[in-house]
Amino acid sequence: MKTVKELIELAKAKPDQLSFGSSGVATGTHLSGELFKVLTGVKMVHVPYGGSPQAVTDLLAGRIQVLFSPASTVLQHVRAGTLVALASTEAKRAAIAPDLPTMVEAGLPGFETGLWFGLMAPAGTPPDIIDKLNRAGNDALKNNEVEKALAPQGLDLIGGSAAVFTRSLDTEMKRWATVAEAAGLKKK
Repeated sequence: MKTVKELIELAKAKPDQLSFGSSGVATGTHLSGELFKVLTGVKMVHVPYGGSPQAVTDLLAGRIQVLFSPASTVLQHVRAGTLVALASTEAKRAAIAPDLPTMVEAGLPGFETGLWFGLMAPAGTPPDIIDKLNRAGNDALKNNEVEKALAPQGLDLIGGSAAVFTRSLDTEMKRWATVAEAAGLKKK
């Protein structure tokens, strides 16, 4: 298969016969697979691994058929021609793979996931300390050396205020709770 549409057609033709790997239960890669299932109505078997390297190994060996993975984990295999990238899961095309369509461009509206990192502090940290840490983090993101180190990994540097990050976290938690519920995942 070479497109998202072909994957959906194959998965619908073979319910529960295709498997998707993830870097573990309830990880972003697992929830991305569940979001795919929810949005398309396909039935695929989830195979959790102890990390991305094992999942990539089994994808290369054909033991699993699909993997939602950070680009940095699989891009070398895509470039070598041993894996086929179907789409980027971000809202916009990835800078390290600009020719790869997004899931939305590939015909799956509503599919947007991504790997992100944030700087956090313990609850109750004084606001002036939060502001100082926020400024330091934003300043670091403007450093050319930081950008040079992170860009090859497919990371877009965003930055912003602590309040915006808090709202983003709240939105993400609600969104993924909805996906988990729709997928029938249970809290332990």
